Amino acid sequence: MKQPQKLDYIDGLKVLACLMIFNFHFINAFYCGIYSLNPADFHVPGVEYLLGSTPLNLIMGGKFGVRIFMTISGFFVGYRFFTTGDASSLGGGVIKKYFRLVLPIVVVNILIFAMMALGLYKNDEASILTGCQVFFGNYNQFLPNLFAALKEAFVGCFITGENHYNGPLWFIYYEFWGTILVAAILSLLGKTKARYVAYVVGSILLIRTDFLPFILGAVVCDLTYAEPKWLSKLSGQKWLMTLLLILGFFLGSFPPIGERYEGTMYQFFPAKVLLFYIIGASMVLYALLHLEWPRKLLGNRVFVRFNKTSYGFYLLHFPIMCTFGCGLYLFLHGCVNYYLATLLVYVATFVVTTELSDLLNRFVEKPGMKLAGIISKKLSSE
Repeated sequence: MKQPQKLDYIDGLKVLACLMIFNFHFINAFYCGIYSLNPADFHVPGVEYLLGSTPLNLIMGGKFGVRIFMTISGFFVGYRFFTTGDASSLGGGVIKKYFRLVLPIVVVNILIFAMMALGLYKNDEASILTGCQVFFGNYNQFLPNLFAALKEAFVGCFITGENHYNGPLWFIYYEFWGTILVAAILSLLGKTKARYVAYVVGSILLIRTDFLPFILGAVVCDLTYAEPKWLSKLSGQKWLMTLLLILGFFLGSFPPIGERYEGTMYQFFPAKVLLFYIIGASMVLYALLHLEWPRKLLGNRVFVRFNKTSYGFYLLHFPIMCTFGCGLYLFLHGCVNYYLATLLVYVATFVVTTELSDLLNRFVEKPGMKLAGIISKKLSSE
């Protein structure tokens, strides 16, 4: 068996996914026509239609980015198991998962409560001016309650996917239970051929849910580190893996609205957007594991460093965009033209989110990871 190694290039893929998600929420706030493909929503019709109706929309492929995150999570559940054969890592990983996730969520939800109480959420007011009310204006437009915000952070987002205070928290429900699902399959069947049956049955039963990418992520890991001989011959063909990478990104480039495909290259395909994203994410990950040139690109130090704060960035980017970003836009509105104003908002929001996510990583996430390790060891020893 191989020994587990630090896969920096997968961290780089996570950073790309994180940037896709940030860009997706930005365009929904300021250029929602790229998402809706509705001419009534366009600010620059030709440019926005081109961006939204071609593979260029990968730049704003937030829904694809989330499925990349999910696929990678499923992959890493099985990574140590398939490289070392150590099944104990599966149970320990599940125990750690809650405690690693929860503390940053709690801190961010408290911050969101405070910003709502102070009236700092400006997304409703800004969206009236940007023409993006339908896609961005309704978030956090209710009276905040600290107990409700804490309940969502400690319990709700894990058990039911509750995300009233922080929209992106819907992901946590799938992240938590999806990793548990994969760990359960591998714990029970990971050393037998029956695991392949579990993959197939699980995929069929969960094909309409966001648990599917976790299963496919585990399959990618299995087929890479317990690779059958016949498959190794195929995965060794660089041209084939490059084609797989391109096809994966193409599937991830489907316009997320799921409609108004007439006249585009996507009109010949069924509107199974989420399924395309899920399959595309697993194809990209598998190809990346077998190609050297994209690994060098994604494994650079900038990406690796940014990945250390990617979880905090994911939690913070949306509330920062709704408060600081929209507030800055309202300040700039009427002083500079729309395109310059939104460019300044993009850059400033990204910088502020990056700096705050670094603080969250240092003072909340890292202590949380240490606490998770301590609790996991204590529970495992009892």
